[in-house]
Formats: sequence, structure tokens, C-alpha cells
Amino acid sequence: MEIRTMEGGFSEAFKLYVVDEIEAGRLSQAEAKRKYGILGHSTVLKWLRKYGSVKQGNRTSRSVFMSKEAHEKLRLENEIKSLKRELDDARLKNVVLETFVDIAEKELGIPIRKKYGAKQSEKLK
Repeated sequence: MEIRTMEGGFSEAFKLYVVDEIEAGRLSQAEAKRKYGILGHSTVLKWLRKYGSVKQGNRTSRSVFMSKEAHEKLRLENEIKSLKRELDDARLKNVVLETFVDIAEKELGIPIRKKYGAKQSEKLK
């Protein structure tokens, strides 16, 4: 399932998926906006009014637009996106910590990092 259309807007199937997520209680409107990068303060609300079960009376008619495989694909794509963000955050944290150790070693004048391959003293064996 394509999330964006050729014109740059969101596809109908994606809108229906987001509405289903919110109505099922898996996400709030704010969480959906953050998770999927939806801009505009009332975009999701408009989708809920247009596609929501309150307006349509039933939710089964929407299943035609998006198969279970498409739901799963979208879920996996979002999980990959989230994991990539977490990896980027971890890499940045690592750079910050490495820089912190470098500065501490320089200012304190003592080695902080473990020397790999160093022999243990006889007392520790």
C-alpha cells in the first residue's frame, strides 16, 4: 500500500488505516500524527469525521480498501522507521559519550578506557 499519492497527499487506504487504529484504541489522534508524520492540527480529525464509524455507521465497509497484508506491510514499514530512529539516537548517544570520555581523559590526565589485551595481575586470578 502506498502511503502517499502522486499529488503528495495521503492515500485513501492509509487514511482508513489511521482511522481504524484510532477507533480501535491503539492510538490517540496525537500519537497517530507523531507516528505517521501527519501535519496539520485538524487533519486526523477531518479523516475521522469523513471515514470514521460514527459517520459511516459501520466499519466493515472499509476492509475492502485495505487487505490484511497491506495492514501488516504498513505496520512493518512503520516499525522499521521507528527502529531506524532508535538506531540513529543510539549512535548519537554513543558519539556524545565517546566525546565525554575523551574530554575527561584529557582534562583529568588519566586513561579511562579499558586497554584490550592487557594482562590481569596475579592477585585477580
